[in-house]
Amino acid sequence: MNSLARREGWKSEMTIILYVMSLRFVHTLAPRAERRVNRVRLSVLPNDAAVLKSGIAVQAPLRTEAGITTIQILGPDGGILASMGVAEADGDRSQSEPIWNDLTLRRRLARANDHVDVWSVPLSRYRISRYGPDGEEKVRIERSADWFRPYPANETTDPYRAPADPSVVSMHQDADGLLWVAIVRAPASFSPVVDAPVGVEEQEPVDLSYFDLNRILSTTVEVLDPVAGELVARRDFDELVTFVSTPEDDVFIYSLHPDELGDLDCVIRPLSLRRE
Repeated sequence: MNSLARREGWKSEMTIILYVMSLRFVHTLAPRAERRVNRVRLSVLPNDAAVLKSGIAVQAPLRTEAGITTIQILGPDGGILASMGVAEADGDRSQSEPIWNDLTLRRRLARANDHVDVWSVPLSRYRISRYGPDGEEKVRIERSADWFRPYPANETTDPYRAPADPSVVSMHQDADGLLWVAIVRAPASFSPVVDAPVGVEEQEPVDLSYFDLNRILSTTVEVLDPVAGELVARRDFDELVTFVSTPEDDVFIYSLHPDELGDLDCVIRPLSLRRE
């Protein structure tokens, strides 16, 4: 379930509108009024979302006349207003094969600071694109590093048994136009939670209930200048952190930590720029 907020109105008449997306519905809420304003059924299955002036951009692969698109712009009724981000389709993929669970088509989205364009990045490639409302790719940023080499998304390792492959988990563009990118990867001190028995290919999945993912994952946050194409700052965290979607341009991150009873506490804190 994803939640996104938008602020409407001015000063004393300011209203916070909260969008909550479940598997098949988007719920429009007015938290101060303590009521649900609206609920509409979605025409696609979203994996990620960003609120734009033109509608809600969702990451949901779809076959169109242009090919397989990865981003759909949804209107107030949940219908598709536009499609963009044509994927490099696998020529061996059957036309009848479901595409919504194909990890190679998964993207992370973020609204641009003009609230009109949308940023998109594959999970397994450090290749970021900015699309305009007409679907044109305006900017492309590609980063190359020894610790993040492109890999087949459908062949990722099991992070509970082997060091996790780097993965872009969230992005945010601030008021100055700087693009913040959070990449989750294995810490230097990684040790497996479950050892894989020799000669066994398929195993039962690890029980994720109340497991502290911070034990096996760390996060690198990089701040990029999309205009200059330069790395402005970089910071490492020994925990799993992602950005909070807010109606403003401030940068917040959140992380989860189990308490003494095994429940998860959510910690939200601001993140300031530290040049390194």
